[in-house]
Amino acid sequence: MTRKSRCVFCAGFLAMGLVAQAGLERIDMTVRPALLRPIQEIPKDLGDWIGRDEPVAADIIERAETTEYLNRVYESRTRPGLQLKLWINYSKQGYNLQHSPEICLPSGGWNKIESQTKVMDIAYKESRHTLITRLGYGRGELVEQVGFWYYIFGEGKLESFVRHLPVTSRGSYGRTTRGSSMTVEVFYPGDLDPDGESLQEFTRLLLAELEPILPAERAEYHVP
Repeated sequence: MTRKSRCVFCAGFLAMGLVAQAGLERIDMTVRPALLRPIQEIPKDLGDWIGRDEPVAADIIERAETTEYLNRVYESRTRPGLQLKLWINYSKQGYNLQHSPEICLPSGGWNKIESQTKVMDIAYKESRHTLITRLGYGRGELVEQVGFWYYIFGEGKLESFVRHLPVTSRGSYGRTTRGSSMTVEVFYPGDLDPDGESLQEFTRLLLAELEPILPAERAEYHVP
């Protein structure tokens, strides 16, 4: 392929992506699915874990572009000092997909530790499976690990195709899906659960409680 032909091909591919994105924005009249029940109904008592809600500053809620959220700390009854901080962000417009750990943590001075990135396959209720990504970040001597996954509700094949085009930026996720979305993040000190065993145990319990809250029509993702 000549250089001229490559330029024409790339320009055509770019144009296709932009036209598809613009088309989706014009037809964006599909109802964005709401959660079936409030996130706050997730029990504070989850197996070995006992939780307490923590307040969130108004400016953080605004920046998170959340419609509904849960900010809760779960503490292990049997492992003193082990706490998992759960942050769930549901957005009717899908704008929360701009706020993944790989965007927000580096902006706060945290550096990603590639060797600690791990995909985990979590089996839970009725043999269902969900993939999550365990990420590691360091700042000075501190190491923070994060379990992360998210859902898009009401996403069709066309929306999924457009969302994965190179011309579709992370910041435009909410505009290139007709669905609402929900992100789930579990934070904890890396030295207290280096192999992610507690994260997997907690996530298994959490997923079972999330099941009756989430719309049935959903796509699940784990890559930040």
